[in-house]
Amino acid sequence: MSVTLDYRFVAGAADVRPGGALQLQNPLLAMLDAIHAQGSIGKAATQLNLSYRHLWGELKRHEAAFGQALITGGQGRAAQLSAFGERLLWAEKRILARLLPQAESLAGQIDRELLLAVDPGLQLLPTCASHDLLFGALREALLRDARVLLDVEYVGSTQALERLNAGACALAGIHLPLDDEHLCRRGSRIHAALGRELRLGTHKLIRVARREQGLMVAAGNPLGLSTLNDLARPGVVFVNRLQGSGTRLIFDELLVRAGVWSADIAGYASGEHTHLSVAANVAAGAANCGFGLRAAADRFGLGFVPLAHEQYFLVCIKDVLETPAMQAVLAALRGAAFRRQAAAVPGYDAEAAGEIVSLRRTLPWYK
Repeated sequence: MSVTLDYRFVAGAADVRPGGALQLQNPLLAMLDAIHAQGSIGKAATQLNLSYRHLWGELKRHEAAFGQALITGGQGRAAQLSAFGERLLWAEKRILARLLPQAESLAGQIDRELLLAVDPGLQLLPTCASHDLLFGALREALLRDARVLLDVEYVGSTQALERLNAGACALAGIHLPLDDEHLCRRGSRIHAALGRELRLGTHKLIRVARREQGLMVAAGNPLGLSTLNDLARPGVVFVNRLQGSGTRLIFDELLVRAGVWSADIAGYASGEHTHLSVAANVAAGAANCGFGLRAAADRFGLGFVPLAHEQYFLVCIKDVLETPAMQAVLAALRGAAFRRQAAAVPGYDAEAAGEIVSLRRTLPWYK
């Protein structure tokens, strides 16, 4: 077996449903996912808008190619994935979730060049940002309403600010747990990583959304995990975010406050690129628990234990705020459509989206 990548032209707007991640689509894995969800080949065929005969034939063709059964049951009986089919499906889900920012960046680069070929008058707005599930909706709104193309490269919050200060982009996307000033106190890991990059008199903060973070656990929370101290229990395997990510910084501060040693947590040294890839690992049974967004837990049908709220901001240089492109960003964030989309994402609140806030009054280390 080998893997190839392709892309398609589609009529109208892209699928920018809240939390609707860009997927590298594979017909077989879409079939397995539908059977996993529906428990029936007939219902899976209906979900995929395929005939029963076609779906059955494709499954048999792939089973012959793999030399292993993909499903058990079928043809008149309840169908479920075989152990091999389950491994194949969850391997895809984990890798697609892990590669989501790179996949979106790659698709964005192709999209940018083709859009500019069709409409050379589009205005580019270079952006470096920590990945967020609402960026697709914001990008589509700017393209549709203002002919502004949000050209996004996904990096960690610290790197996004470094790129902004180096003049490599016009916007940076970061997140800070401002509801709990202890996490952002002077001398905290978050202050050490981001404080020196956020400069009074130079930067402006623009609210995007308030997000909820916590422990992502298996559905029903079978291990009864409720606090960070539970992560040090024997038999609990944790999956972490990459070192340097904003979420890892928040998690490390929470550990310090709880008095939990990272060395006591099995899996602490692991590192996944996205909230969704953490959730995918927990859903696949590769770990018992991870830390991340409620929206990611919901996406994979996981349980969730809330531990912190954070604010996602766009940051720009003060002088850029009055440019037409930035005014278009503010209009999109303040629009009713964006707020409705954000409200549909579990754990998100965008009622203050588009509000410009003062660094001195907002950041705990300046108070």
